[in-house]
Amino acid sequence: MDKRKDLINAYKQRKILGGVFKVTNTVNGRYLLDSAADIHARQNSFNFSVSTNNPFDYKMRADWQASGAAAFTFEVLDTLEKKETQSQEQFIEDLKFLEENQAEKLDSTLRY
Repeated sequence: MDKRKDLINAYKQRKILGGVFKVTNTVNGRYLLDSAADIHARQNSFNFSVSTNNPFDYKMRADWQASGAAAFTFEVLDTLEKKETQSQEQFIEDLKFLEENQAEKLDSTLRY
């Protein structure tokens, strides 16, 4: 029983790492810019999309089908660790701010 409680406590105390990411179509340079409260989960989701050849996001469906999954790359642009005192809403707000900051650095005409 103690092992189970220890595992539950370890899970609750894990560091939550959010971030801003970019999925780029290497064929035409178009990209998807987004943020996620769990950046590792989004990376895993992208990897699964590539392995199953299912579009990662509906916005890029046509390009994904035309160019194939291998034409897309996933890049983490910025990360943010959730503070213990921060609500989920505040955390997401901070991530959206980071996303807007990254968007200013990129060519908006190429964004999905």
